[in-house]
Amino acid sequence: MYLPPTFAIDDDREIDRLIRSNPFGLLVTAGADGFPFATHVPMLARRSERGLTLVGHVARANPQSSAIHAKAPALAIFTGAHAYISPSWYDPPYPQVPTWNYSAVHARGHLREASDPQAILAALTAHFEATFASPWEFARLDRAYVEGLMHGIAAFEFEVERIDGKAKLSQNRTSRDAAGAIAGLMGSDAPLDRACAAEMQRAHDRRENVRSVRAKE
Repeated sequence: MYLPPTFAIDDDREIDRLIRSNPFGLLVTAGADGFPFATHVPMLARRSERGLTLVGHVARANPQSSAIHAKAPALAIFTGAHAYISPSWYDPPYPQVPTWNYSAVHARGHLREASDPQAILAALTAHFEATFASPWEFARLDRAYVEGLMHGIAAFEFEVERIDGKAKLSQNRTSRDAAGAIAGLMGSDAPLDRACAAEMQRAHDRRENVRSVRAKE
């Protein structure tokens, strides 16, 4: 990932928040034909004293299951809210150019087969069912049915060896320009635009809090 220092996320809690808020990621490995092979798949992040581990599963018929079995190197990509930024929101709007604001996390490491595939399925469903009034429970499935399911999936654990977080959210612009872009996005009918505006406001507030603390030191 191209990562200018201005946009680098150096807080593990912020990286974890981005993954947790945007768990439907892209798992990339080397394909048998020499080209990258990618699967869109939900993943959960787990932190321990050993570091960060991502867990998920793909279909056993997916060629990527071979990469899991081979403990292959992999890249996991998580993309947060993003939006087009119009120069018309700046004052003055000329000479200025458009850009695209976004947040993303790239994690690199090695895959391995999960030691307890059923636990990973249970964790995934519990995570995504948590907001439902009557959550569906993996544990209520018939044992024989679950054992049949296990033959059709390849559950994985992904030990992260390097992780890069990037939040390009107008930190390189003046406060006035950033405020104009936030207001422009908040006026949009597109939920993703408004979500990006909220991330921009959050980044701005965090930056101001850091400046306030440093000023008092």
